[in-house]
Amino acid sequence: VMPDYIAKEVAWGRIKSVLKWINTNRAEDRVNAISSAKWMGAPALVLASIGGCLELMTLLLQLGANINTRDCRGLTAIQGFFSPPELAKQGVSDRIRLLLSWG
Repeated sequence: VMPDYIAKEVAWGRIKSVLKWINTNRAEDRVNAISSAKWMGAPALVLASIGGCLELMTLLLQLGANINTRDCRGLTAIQGFFSPPELAKQGVSDRIRLLLSWG
């Protein structure tokens, strides 16, 4: 389980903090850790995509993030984009293209 302070760092796109936490214990699969219910039980990739951090999303995928991991609503990172409020946000097409290129 991902600590709440790391979920917040992921959502805000604070790459340095997130990578430091992931690399602290490579024996654990921290890149695919799931956040607490407070953060929708979402994997880091979903939180980064919601936060709009394309660079962090790319790094997570390069480190082995599972593109098909679902949040507590049953949505993957890409499925979360297909609602009118999300599609209206700037940069969504770049994030969708990134996710499609990885899986």
